[in-house]
Amino acid sequence: MSNTTFLLLIVLFGGLLQNQNKIKHWLNPPPPRIASDYKVMLYSTTWCGYCAKTREYFADNNIDYQDIDVERSADGKLVYQRLGANGVPIIVINNGRVIRGYDSDQLDAALGIE
Repeated sequence: MSNTTFLLLIVLFGGLLQNQNKIKHWLNPPPPRIASDYKVMLYSTTWCGYCAKTREYFADNNIDYQDIDVERSADGKLVYQRLGANGVPIIVINNGRVIRGYDSDQLDAALGIE
């Protein structure tokens, strides 16, 4: 075996070890979830900066949410329109609270985060 082949095998093996959790997730994905599994629904777009801030807020606070792109999902757009929305993000919390736009103070209060 040449030195180059040996080095390639080491790099490949190292990459497999480093990403073993991702590989396990790809091979055995969790079952699909339905909307009622989520406490929070985020109606958003990919290009919206405030949507990105909302996603970051959820990640920082370990909030499980469903992200619905209102430009790509016909059902999502319909719900978004029924909410009377005219901008993104729109956050709907299963306790019935609707938050229009990114506002960390409102999110803290609605989600009970101190």
